[in-house]
Amino acid sequence: MLTRVLITGRAAAALAGLQAHLSGVPGLDVRVRALSNGNADPLHGLEQVPDIVVLRFQADQTAELTAWAAGQPDTRPPLIVVGPAGNAESMRLAVRSGARDFLAEPVGKSDLLAALEHVREELLARAASERGAVHAFIGASGGVGSSLIAANVAHLLAVTAQRSTAIVDMDLNFAPVAHHLDLHGERGILDVLEQLESLDAHALTGYGALHRSGLRLFASTTKHVVLGKDVSASRLGRFFDLLARHHQHLVIDLPHSIDDLTATALGIASEIYIVMQQSTLNARNAARLVRILRDELMVPPERIRLYINRYVKNEAMQVEDVVRAVGVPVAGTLPSHYKQMLASSDVGMPLYDADRRAPITKALQQIVREITGNKSQERDSLLQRALPAFLRS
Repeated sequence: MLTRVLITGRAAAALAGLQAHLSGVPGLDVRVRALSNGNADPLHGLEQVPDIVVLRFQADQTAELTAWAAGQPDTRPPLIVVGPAGNAESMRLAVRSGARDFLAEPVGKSDLLAALEHVREELLARAASERGAVHAFIGASGGVGSSLIAANVAHLLAVTAQRSTAIVDMDLNFAPVAHHLDLHGERGILDVLEQLESLDAHALTGYGALHRSGLRLFASTTKHVVLGKDVSASRLGRFFDLLARHHQHLVIDLPHSIDDLTATALGIASEIYIVMQQSTLNARNAARLVRILRDELMVPPERIRLYINRYVKNEAMQVEDVVRAVGVPVAGTLPSHYKQMLASSDVGMPLYDADRRAPITKALQQIVREITGNKSQERDSLLQRALPAFLRS
């Protein structure tokens, strides 16, 4: 998860020194704002509020700290204060401002990093407790079936696990999930992002297409080409957060690419599901994707799940070969039922409705049981078996 850090204060040279401590640290997006004699509030006029603020002040210049203390602490990001040691008034102001830490000058790199990491862990824990689980699906290569798997996992979460679930299709030009579910709404993701500030949980539902299972899909509805630069990553992140706060599960289907938009989704995900097939190209791409997630996006390894789709036992590349090539365990395999999956996709019918006893459907149900923590095999009641057929008729 990328953490936005704002270093602010009056002395530009001192701010530059703090910035140098954080230069090149993975997972941090560091900005510097030197304040003048204008508004004393360090956040005044900012379009994007940072996740953490590092405020540096001098003993004879405490206006910024006073302004911060006068604000509403529950509406402001966590604050780390940097200032002179042994100044009692400054310490009192830091306490009143709700600062998470006070670092006396001169500040060492290790001390600053430790303070930031402590606050960052707090933010991650709080975010996880306040929202539902977020599951991001991405293919190691194009055409491996990750969108179909994401759509069906989301459907199963809604219909068999009885969890409130939303799915976001991040292919803004082709929207494959909409075709897999045969759902086509009048308003889509771009409309949501335009109206984001005015939307509450009830209004948000008007921008998603509702499946009869209760699953709600958010996809692009535009007929024009959408480029990455046309979408604000920060607004997209707030959209994901809003959905996750009002659903037990949020599934995000990602195209096979890494940019600001996919990085935003990967950063918020509780689990990331990499879908691949048994080939050298897929293994190479999956290994590179894992390295990007670990080293560039700072995703903890335990959040990464690797699945082999269209698995065939007698292929040259087997599970142990994939593990050696990619460097992570294989969480599971999904059997090769290409014709059945294609037929399901062509008519927009989830696999559970088409044939819930098929091996591919059972494999997908196993993923859902692992997500929900229900390891026991589900037994369909007569009503559960009859209802989908009744609804289709």
